Amino acid sequence: MFLRQILLFLFMSLPANAQELPEPLSSTVSDFADLLPPEVEARVVDALTKGRQETGVHVALVTMDSIADYGGAGQRIEDFAKTLFNSWGVGDAGRNDGILILVARSDREMRIALGAGYPVIWDNAAQRVIDRYFLPEFRTDRYAAGIEAGVQGTFDLIARPYVANNPPSDTGVPITDIVQMIMTGLLVAGVVLVAFRQRVGSVFARLRKCPRCGNRGLDQSRRILDQPTQTTTGRGEIHRSCPACGEQTIIPYTIAAKSSSSGSSDGFGGGSSSGGGASGRW
Repeated sequence: MFLRQILLFLFMSLPANAQELPEPLSSTVSDFADLLPPEVEARVVDALTKGRQETGVHVALVTMDSIADYGGAGQRIEDFAKTLFNSWGVGDAGRNDGILILVARSDREMRIALGAGYPVIWDNAAQRVIDRYFLPEFRTDRYAAGIEAGVQGTFDLIARPYVANNPPSDTGVPITDIVQMIMTGLLVAGVVLVAFRQRVGSVFARLRKCPRCGNRGLDQSRRILDQPTQTTTGRGEIHRSCPACGEQTIIPYTIAAKSSSSGSSDGFGGGSSSGGGASGRW
């Protein structure tokens, strides 16, 4: 009888202590911690909406006082952000290219969670956004300024390069062991050059021989001519040039059309995350 009373007490106590994942306030900003003044929130919503219309990438911002308030007690912010991402379904279900920005003020932690479609090298870009845009402002409790700058940085360093098929370089960010092993095996003589390249594609271009003079070390860049839409493909060009003889080559390529949900600025598309991304603490 005594054991039964204890179990009943514990059972009745759970609802008071446990919290469930929140429902989103909108598909753009869910400011549960009330970090954004109205005028700043309006600008952030506008940036997220226009960025999604331009790139097709759904970026959602969430602020909380603590993840423990919403079912995250005892969890790492990485695990909680992944669970929240998948519960809401951020991003397109086919491409899995959504991005969730989670800021927990009292925990003094944040997370940029990436959709399952992003290769591991994009974790580096997410870390760069956090270190460059969010944390400098958060360390002085300027949350609104950090969020506004960080949202713009998320599109500039992740969303736009990703849809342009322009992977980030690893400059200034430690690369994963797997990538390091691959790069060491293939580019033993060119590792020093990697740190100074703006694009990973440019690194591999340096292995190619010039068709005219035969020298290695081609420079490479990409240019988008026409953005894709839901009904038409886009066009782009790869520009290669030889510093030795000046030979230039232009290679056209096609950008796949967006899915039906890509251009939408409303709602969640059923995307999922496998846990990729980056975290920051202040």
